[in-house]
Amino acid sequence: MSDIQYTKWILGLSNQIRRAFNVSTDNKGAQTRILYFVLTNYPKREIYQKDIEEELNIRSSSISVHLKKMEEHEMIIREKVPFDDRLKKICPTSATIKMKEDVDKDIQSLENRMISGISQESLNTFVEVVQKMIKNMEVENEQ
Repeated sequence: MSDIQYTKWILGLSNQIRRAFNVSTDNKGAQTRILYFVLTNYPKREIYQKDIEEELNIRSSSISVHLKKMEEHEMIIREKVPFDDRLKKICPTSATIKMKEDVDKDIQSLENRMISGISQESLNTFVEVVQKMIKNMEVENEQ
């Protein structure tokens, strides 16, 4: 077995990204990620809490807390759907839609900083490896 602790490196990178993202979003990183997902998909498709959970790999209870705060701050609206009384679609408010350009810039700035000086070939390899790791972890979590 290798002496390299891959988990240590991944968690370290994740923490650095989270800190940088929180600084650029006034400590609302998770909410900004949710908002970015909603804005990039709206109005092309309806978004539900389950979609956000799956896309961002965040647990239901955490998403619920964030959505409640976002609704209180009038960033989103949860609308009932006619076919299921328990289900609510997530929609951005008109004020939030106007923020889309700023959110896009924050995300792109962080992405550019993170991949600076890395070749496209290396980035492609990175994506392949991370996707495989995610798949491995999903298999492990199912057992």
